[in-house]
Amino acid sequence: MNFHFANKNNYNLDLALIMCPGWGVGQPPVGISYLKGFLKERGVGVRCFDFSYDLYKVFPEKKYWDLNYPDYFINLKAFEKYILPSLEPFINQWTSQILSQNPRIVGFSLFMTSIHVSLLLARQLKKMKPELIILGGGPEVTRMKRVLVDGIRQFAGFNEGMITSGAFDLLVDGEGEETLLEILSLLKEGRDFHFVKGGVRIDNNSLVAAEARGLLDDLDILPPPDYSDFQLGSYMRKSLPLLTSRGCIHRCTFCADSPLWKVYRYRSSEKVLAEIKFLIKEYNRKEFEILDSTFNGNIKRVDRICDLIIESKLDIRWSAKVTLNKGMSYDLLQKMKKAGCSSLAYGMESGSPRVLRDMRKNSDLEEVKRIIKNTWRAGIQANCFFIIGYPTETEEDFQLTLDFIKENAEFIFYFDQITGCHIEENSYLGLNLDKYGIVFKEDGWHSKESTPKIRKERLDRFKELARKLHTHYQCEVQA
Repeated sequence: MNFHFANKNNYNLDLALIMCPGWGVGQPPVGISYLKGFLKERGVGVRCFDFSYDLYKVFPEKKYWDLNYPDYFINLKAFEKYILPSLEPFINQWTSQILSQNPRIVGFSLFMTSIHVSLLLARQLKKMKPELIILGGGPEVTRMKRVLVDGIRQFAGFNEGMITSGAFDLLVDGEGEETLLEILSLLKEGRDFHFVKGGVRIDNNSLVAAEARGLLDDLDILPPPDYSDFQLGSYMRKSLPLLTSRGCIHRCTFCADSPLWKVYRYRSSEKVLAEIKFLIKEYNRKEFEILDSTFNGNIKRVDRICDLIIESKLDIRWSAKVTLNKGMSYDLLQKMKKAGCSSLAYGMESGSPRVLRDMRKNSDLEEVKRIIKNTWRAGIQANCFFIIGYPTETEEDFQLTLDFIKENAEFIFYFDQITGCHIEENSYLGLNLDKYGIVFKEDGWHSKESTPKIRKERLDRFKELARKLHTHYQCEVQA
């Protein structure tokens, strides 16, 4: 099936996919790269643009791209003070760059950190070419839809310009592959695309959602990501990102990913191996970062992937985020090491059994200690995530967390991220504020046991202890 518009409508490009600042600069944006791979395989002319990295290369203040501290791009006042004054020439430059490709559609990947710049660029594109179709997709669309359409209580601000500016013709909720493909098909046939499944249209300055689109049944239909539009050697990390699953097997109370993806789905072991081989051949890379929320949601699949890598004699290195699953045996960890695994990031979150139960982590701390120690024994770096200041976390609970990292200091290589507890609208916490006694004030959220002041003080104590325990510790802290 061929969707090209070029011959019929004088467009050189069907779709331009845009990642705006601020987004990570360590690796190319994986989401739009998978979208390009999927659409390109079906005859769509697509090009990706990573303006976040383009701006980072020339912007004087690199600290704004530390996404452990994303307020410079999220908070409107901070954005207007620190980012906006230097942005105008880049908006004009990017507009010209996009329009020089003569696309039919421009699609923005929208996150909380990229909303402000995306809106500025979308407005300028509309100004320069009013007939251009501009779409928005990504987690921020789903968040807005759930709050403004589904009626979930709103306690985090939105950029009202997203709705009132007239820059966006349609927003795409959820997985974008089939929705984008249908929009392209309808346009080719000269039909209205505003009521497509999965679409959220803007009508009289309000959002109106069409029928929801179901999730992809078979993730094996997804081809590898297409990174051909990016200068891979310019990014800060050598590893290429890839995704082998969507969703998570857990329903942690603080997490909004599970409501977003709804169910845990994964690609077959054989498909994962084929993708790795493709990326090695196509981009001459042997280091990979698996960005799944939970790589080991199915232990048998992990075991099989490792067998296939070993049987294929691939000389690669890879890392992944994993859950503290009882199936993470020492034998499996040894096999993962043999298959090239260099580090695993564990969602530890707390050293308090009571807080872990409140979080719905269902983690047994003795089992956790065994897994982390065995990871170290197998020669794999064990990295941990912690959440500080959960609504029910007392001082005694926090002390248990400090005791845990003291006891296991030898086996924890570093902390991927230490985060002050955040409340998201579509997480269980966000949907049950009264149950936890959560109240929002000007300085942030408060509960009986946790306040912004308490969280900051505990984060500082955690960081201080972590850096004392071992000189090689890295400890990224987000308040």
